[in-house]
Amino acid sequence: MALTPVAFALSPSVINMPFDLALGLALPLHAHIGMSYVITDYVPKVSKGLLGPARVMLLGVTGVTILGLAHVNLKGDGMTETVKSMWRGTKKVE
Repeated sequence: MALTPVAFALSPSVINMPFDLALGLALPLHAHIGMSYVITDYVPKVSKGLLGPARVMLLGVTGVTILGLAHVNLKGDGMTETVKSMWRGTKKVE
């Protein structure tokens, strides 16, 4: 997660692309590992039979997230520029 400030400092530049790609993989995997522990702890309390399907669902969500962030990084402005654009003011067209 130490890549995040580096990526924001380098953006916008060509050097930033590897950092965006690394973040696009690291953030969803980090969330996947954390949610896996949550599922392991709490789903069996509801139903032991739901543990397998919950893990498969989490794997699907993680996969779609990785693919979506890869699409933003490869075909768009990249993750950091997309996030930075939320704080920039809109350009007035006259």
